[in-house]
Amino acid sequence: MAAETKIKKFSFGGCAVSCFSPAISALSSKTEMLNVSVSFEDALKLSLAIQECVRKLNSYNRSTRAGKRTGLNIAVHLQKARVTVNETAL
Repeated sequence: MAAETKIKKFSFGGCAVSCFSPAISALSSKTEMLNVSVSFEDALKLSLAIQECVRKLNSYNRSTRAGKRTGLNIAVHLQKARVTVNETAL
């Protein structure tokens, strides 16, 4: 019997965003790209969160269907000006 992949239901961490470009008020359905700028200190926090999530994903058995379908999600919270890293099922 294959072991089920348990997905962490909370964030591995994240960081504060310095600014968005274009501004949030200027976003529309035609906006092709959103630039997210973070300070060096916050970039270190984001890097650590991504590394922790990747380590967790690496612990799964990738020869199983459940293991192959796990992934990393980077959530951009526009109103809170934050970025968080979560595990997801693809």
